[in-house]
Amino acid sequence: MSNFEKKRKWATKLDSSGGTFGERLRQARLDAGLTQSQLVTVSGIPKPTLSRYENGHVMPSLATLARLATALDLAEGSLLPGLTSPKEELFIALLDRGIEIRSHEDAQRIAEIVARAFDESSAVEGAQAL
Repeated sequence: MSNFEKKRKWATKLDSSGGTFGERLRQARLDAGLTQSQLVTVSGIPKPTLSRYENGHVMPSLATLARLATALDLAEGSLLPGLTSPKEELFIALLDRGIEIRSHEDAQRIAEIVARAFDESSAVEGAQAL
């Protein structure tokens, strides 16, 4: 499964799954194909702490949440139940259309396209108001 397919699979789960932080963290780790030991290595978070997160005994600090999300190549909010940010919604919408942002240049190009579309839309609305 390609990285794009993995991200799309996870993005779809974001829409349809609730679950606790621990359940979402465990599912994200499994979807990434990582064992707890491998996530420990990538994130630098001790295994007992990671286990406590996954089992719902404690919640991470914001800094630790960021480390976990980075290690799993996810947005921080995607691990939190009920919180899908507008950025994540945009990401999901782009993935639905087969568009993956692979670089800063891709992000800039998409931002320019969106900005032009908004400018054109505003110009049309302004002309209609006259």
